[in-house]
Amino acid sequence: MKICSVIYLCATIFLLSACVRSPIDARKKDVPRTESTISKSAASQLTDKDIFGNETTLAVSEEDIQAALEGEKFSVPLNSAIILVQSGNRAPEMVMQQEMSRYYRISTFSGIPDKQKTISCNKVKSEEREVVTSENMNYMQALRYIAAKGQQKAVIVYWDTLQSGKYDTTTKTMVWSDYRNEKLSSTDSLRYLVRFALVDVATGEWATWSPVNYEYNTLQPLTGKTSVTDEQIAQLKQKTFAAVVKDMVHRYQ
Repeated sequence: MKICSVIYLCATIFLLSACVRSPIDARKKDVPRTESTISKSAASQLTDKDIFGNETTLAVSEEDIQAALEGEKFSVPLNSAIILVQSGNRAPEMVMQQEMSRYYRISTFSGIPDKQKTISCNKVKSEEREVVTSENMNYMQALRYIAAKGQQKAVIVYWDTLQSGKYDTTTKTMVWSDYRNEKLSSTDSLRYLVRFALVDVATGEWATWSPVNYEYNTLQPLTGKTSVTDEQIAQLKQKTFAAVVKDMVHRYQ
Protein backbone atom coordinates (compact mmCIF):
# COMPACT_ATOMS: atom_id res chain seq x y z
CA MET A 1 0.00 0.00 0.00
CA LYS A 2 2.88 2.34 0.85
CA ILE A 3 4.45 1.71 -2.54
CA CYS A 4 1.16 2.56 -4.28
CA SER A 5 0.87 5.77 -2.28
CA VAL A 6 4.40 6.81 -3.23
CA ILE A 7 3.73 6.10 -6.91
CA TYR A 8 0.47 8.07 -6.80
CA LEU A 9 2.18 11.00 -5.05
CA CYS A 10 4.98 11.08 -7.64
CA ALA A 11 2.48 11.00 -10.53
CA THR A 12 0.48 13.86 -9.02
CA ILE A 13 3.58 16.00 -8.49
CA PHE A 14 4.65 15.32 -12.08
CA LEU A 15 1.30 16.36 -13.54
CA LEU A 16 1.18 19.52 -11.44
CA SER A 17 4.71 20.50 -12.39
CA ALA A 18 3.89 19.99 -16.08
CA CYS A 19 1.14 22.60 -15.81
CA VAL A 20 3.07 25.33 -14.01
CA ARG A 21 3.37 28.44 -16.15
CA SER A 22 6.90 29.56 -16.97
CA PRO A 23 8.52 31.80 -19.62
CA ILE A 24 8.24 30.46 -23.16
CA ASP A 25 12.00 30.22 -23.59
CA ALA A 26 12.17 28.02 -20.48
CA ARG A 27 9.18 25.85 -21.36
CA LYS A 28 10.29 25.07 -24.89
CA LYS A 29 13.52 23.46 -23.63
CA ASP A 30 11.50 20.67 -22.07
CA VAL A 31 9.52 19.87 -25.23
CA PRO A 32 10.86 16.70 -26.90
CA ARG A 33 11.75 17.06 -30.56
CA THR A 34 11.16 14.17 -32.92
CA GLU A 35 11.99 14.19 -36.61
CA SER A 36 10.07 11.99 -38.99
CA THR A 37 9.33 11.90 -42.66
CA ILE A 38 5.82 13.27 -43.19
CA SER A 39 4.19 13.17 -46.60
CA LYS A 40 2.07 16.06 -47.83
CA SER A 41 -1.23 14.53 -46.79
CA ALA A 42 -4.38 15.89 -45.18
CA ALA A 43 -2.90 15.11 -41.75
CA SER A 44 0.11 17.35 -42.42
CA GLN A 45 -1.85 20.30 -43.82
CA LEU A 46 -2.48 23.44 -41.80
CA THR A 47 -6.18 23.89 -41.07
CA ASP A 48 -8.10 27.14 -40.64
CA LYS A 49 -8.14 26.49 -36.88
CA ASP A 50 -4.33 26.26 -36.90
CA ILE A 51 -4.17 29.72 -38.48
CA PHE A 52 -7.17 31.59 -37.09
CA GLY A 53 -7.79 29.75 -33.81
CA ASN A 54 -11.48 29.49 -32.94
CA GLU A 55 -12.52 32.57 -34.91
CA THR A 56 -13.89 30.48 -37.77
CA THR A 57 -16.32 28.66 -35.45
CA LEU A 58 -17.43 31.48 -33.15
CA ALA A 59 -20.86 33.08 -33.46
CA VAL A 60 -20.43 36.34 -35.40
CA SER A 61 -22.79 39.23 -34.73
CA GLU A 62 -23.67 42.14 -37.00
CA GLU A 63 -21.67 44.38 -34.64
CA ASP A 64 -18.60 42.20 -35.18
CA ILE A 65 -18.91 42.60 -38.95
CA GLN A 66 -19.33 46.37 -38.71
CA ALA A 67 -16.34 46.62 -36.36
CA ALA A 68 -14.23 44.70 -38.88
CA LEU A 69 -15.31 47.05 -41.67
CA GLU A 70 -14.33 50.07 -39.60
CA GLY A 71 -10.87 48.71 -38.81
CA GLU A 72 -7.68 49.86 -40.47
CA LYS A 73 -6.82 48.49 -43.89
CA PHE A 74 -4.66 45.38 -43.65
CA SER A 75 -1.33 45.91 -45.37
CA VAL A 76 2.11 44.39 -45.83
CA PRO A 77 4.31 47.16 -47.26
CA LEU A 78 6.83 46.39 -49.98
CA ASN A 79 10.20 45.17 -48.72
CA SER A 80 8.72 44.13 -45.36
CA ALA A 81 10.38 41.29 -43.48
CA ILE A 82 7.99 38.32 -43.47
CA ILE A 83 7.83 34.63 -42.61
CA LEU A 84 6.64 32.53 -45.56
CA VAL A 85 4.94 29.19 -44.89
CA GLN A 86 3.59 26.58 -47.32
CA SER A 87 0.94 24.31 -45.82
CA GLY A 88 2.08 20.70 -45.71
CA ASN A 89 5.74 21.39 -46.53
CA ARG A 90 8.83 21.65 -44.36
CA ALA A 91 9.76 24.73 -46.41
CA PRO A 92 8.02 26.65 -49.21
CA GLU A 93 8.84 25.65 -52.76
CA MET A 94 11.73 27.58 -54.30
CA VAL A 95 9.49 28.92 -57.08
CA MET A 96 7.27 30.68 -54.52
CA GLN A 97 10.27 31.87 -52.51
CA GLN A 98 11.73 33.47 -55.62
CA GLU A 99 8.48 35.25 -56.47
CA MET A 100 7.95 36.50 -52.91
CA SER A 101 11.57 37.70 -52.76
CA ARG A 102 10.77 40.19 -55.52
CA TYR A 103 8.60 42.12 -53.07
CA TYR A 104 9.54 41.09 -49.51
CA ARG A 105 12.49 40.06 -47.38
CA ILE A 106 11.50 36.50 -46.58
CA SER A 107 12.34 33.91 -43.97
CA THR A 108 10.76 30.46 -44.11
CA PHE A 109 9.23 28.10 -41.59
CA SER A 110 7.63 24.67 -41.56
CA GLY A 111 4.02 24.35 -42.69
CA ILE A 112 3.46 21.06 -40.88
CA PRO A 113 1.63 21.61 -37.56
CA ASP A 114 2.86 20.02 -34.36
CA LYS A 115 0.57 17.08 -33.60
CA GLN A 116 2.34 15.93 -30.45
CA LYS A 117 0.12 14.69 -27.65
CA THR A 118 0.11 16.80 -24.50
CA ILE A 119 -0.74 15.85 -20.93
CA SER A 120 -4.19 17.02 -19.97
CA CYS A 121 -4.21 18.76 -16.60
CA ASN A 122 -7.93 19.39 -16.34
CA LYS A 123 -8.44 16.61 -13.77
CA VAL A 124 -5.76 17.82 -11.36
CA LYS A 125 -6.89 20.30 -8.71
CA SER A 126 -4.83 22.47 -6.40
CA GLU A 127 -5.39 22.92 -2.67
CA GLU A 128 -7.70 25.90 -3.37
CA ARG A 129 -9.90 23.55 -5.43
CA GLU A 130 -9.13 25.52 -8.59
CA VAL A 131 -8.85 23.56 -11.80
CA VAL A 132 -5.39 23.76 -13.34
CA THR A 133 -5.84 24.02 -17.09
CA SER A 134 -3.29 23.11 -19.72
CA GLU A 135 -2.16 25.75 -22.19
CA ASN A 136 -3.69 25.75 -25.65
CA MET A 137 -2.01 27.66 -28.45
CA ASN A 138 -2.78 27.49 -32.15
CA TYR A 139 0.02 27.25 -34.68
CA MET A 140 -0.24 30.87 -35.76
CA GLN A 141 0.44 32.10 -32.22
CA ALA A 142 3.71 30.16 -32.29
CA LEU A 143 4.57 31.62 -35.69
CA ARG A 144 3.82 35.15 -34.47
CA TYR A 145 6.11 34.62 -31.49
CA ILE A 146 8.91 33.40 -33.80
CA ALA A 147 8.31 36.34 -36.14
CA ALA A 148 8.32 38.81 -33.24
CA LYS A 149 11.74 37.57 -32.17
CA GLY A 150 12.96 37.97 -35.75
CA GLN A 151 11.41 41.44 -36.12
CA GLN A 152 9.21 40.31 -39.01
CA LYS A 153 6.15 42.33 -39.99
CA ALA A 154 3.82 39.52 -41.08
CA VAL A 155 3.35 35.80 -41.53
CA ILE A 156 2.10 34.69 -44.96
CA VAL A 157 0.76 31.15 -45.33
CA TYR A 158 -0.32 29.66 -48.63
CA TRP A 159 -2.06 26.50 -49.81
CA ASP A 160 -1.70 25.26 -53.40
CA THR A 161 -3.45 22.46 -55.25
CA LEU A 162 -2.86 21.22 -58.79
CA GLN A 163 -6.13 20.32 -60.53
CA SER A 164 -7.07 18.83 -63.86
CA GLY A 165 -10.17 19.85 -65.80
CA LYS A 166 -12.18 17.44 -67.92
CA TYR A 167 -14.45 18.95 -70.52
CA ASP A 168 -18.06 17.82 -70.10
CA THR A 169 -19.69 17.71 -73.54
CA THR A 170 -23.19 17.60 -72.01
CA THR A 171 -22.97 20.72 -69.87
CA LYS A 172 -20.29 22.38 -72.04
CA THR A 173 -18.27 23.18 -68.92
CA MET A 174 -14.98 22.11 -67.35
CA VAL A 175 -15.23 19.74 -64.37
CA TRP A 176 -12.28 20.12 -61.99
CA SER A 177 -10.71 17.65 -59.55
CA ASP A 178 -7.32 17.15 -57.90
CA TYR A 179 -4.71 16.01 -60.42
CA ARG A 180 -3.77 12.32 -59.98
CA ASN A 181 -1.12 11.90 -62.70
CA GLU A 182 -3.82 10.83 -65.11
CA LYS A 183 -3.51 11.19 -68.87
CA LEU A 184 -5.31 14.15 -70.42
CA SER A 185 -6.81 14.83 -73.82
CA SER A 186 -6.37 17.96 -75.92
CA THR A 187 -9.64 19.40 -74.55
CA ASP A 188 -8.53 19.07 -70.92
CA SER A 189 -6.69 21.69 -68.84
CA LEU A 190 -4.60 22.13 -65.72
CA ARG A 191 -4.69 24.84 -63.07
CA TYR A 192 -3.16 25.68 -59.69
CA LEU A 193 -5.52 26.81 -56.96
CA VAL A 194 -3.70 29.09 -54.51
CA ARG A 195 -5.00 30.59 -51.26
CA PHE A 196 -3.16 33.01 -48.96
CA ALA A 197 -3.57 33.89 -45.30
CA LEU A 198 -1.76 37.02 -44.10
CA VAL A 199 -1.35 37.71 -40.38
CA ASP A 200 0.04 40.87 -38.79
CA VAL A 201 2.60 39.85 -36.17
CA ALA A 202 2.03 42.83 -33.84
CA THR A 203 -1.78 42.83 -33.72
CA GLY A 204 -2.88 39.36 -34.83
CA GLU A 205 -5.15 40.93 -37.45
CA TRP A 206 -5.48 38.74 -40.50
CA ALA A 207 -6.74 38.67 -44.06
CA THR A 208 -7.30 35.94 -46.62
CA TRP A 209 -6.91 36.14 -50.37
CA SER A 210 -7.80 33.67 -53.11
CA PRO A 211 -6.66 35.17 -56.44
CA VAL A 212 -8.40 34.58 -59.74
CA ASN A 213 -7.73 31.07 -61.04
CA TYR A 214 -5.43 30.90 -64.02
CA GLU A 215 -6.27 28.01 -66.33
CA TYR A 216 -3.84 26.69 -68.90
CA ASN A 217 -4.24 24.21 -71.68
CA THR A 218 -0.73 22.80 -71.53
CA LEU A 219 -1.27 20.10 -74.14
CA GLN A 220 -0.74 20.30 -77.86
CA PRO A 221 -3.73 19.26 -80.03
CA LEU A 222 -3.47 15.49 -80.07
CA THR A 223 -5.69 12.57 -80.82
CA GLY A 224 -6.39 10.42 -77.82
CA LYS A 225 -4.80 11.08 -74.42
CA THR A 226 -1.24 11.82 -73.33
CA SER A 227 0.70 12.19 -70.08
CA VAL A 228 1.54 15.60 -68.69
CA THR A 229 5.29 16.17 -68.45
CA ASP A 230 7.15 17.55 -65.43
CA GLU A 231 8.27 20.45 -67.61
CA GLN A 232 4.69 21.43 -68.41
CA ILE A 233 3.74 21.35 -64.72
CA ALA A 234 6.82 23.41 -63.80
CA GLN A 235 5.94 26.03 -66.42
CA LEU A 236 2.36 26.18 -65.18
CA LYS A 237 3.53 26.60 -61.58
CA GLN A 238 5.96 29.38 -62.53
CA LYS A 239 3.31 31.35 -64.43
CA THR A 240 0.66 30.85 -61.76
CA PHE A 241 2.84 31.75 -58.78
CA ALA A 242 4.18 34.86 -60.54
CA ALA A 243 0.63 36.02 -61.30
CA VAL A 244 -0.97 35.30 -57.91
CA VAL A 245 1.88 36.84 -55.90
CA LYS A 246 1.70 39.99 -58.01
CA ASP A 247 -2.07 40.15 -57.40
CA MET A 248 -1.64 39.66 -53.65
CA VAL A 249 1.10 42.30 -53.32
CA HIS A 250 -0.95 44.82 -55.32
CA ARG A 251 -3.91 44.24 -52.99
CA TYR A 252 -2.08 44.48 -49.66
CA GLN A 253 0.87 46.84 -50.18
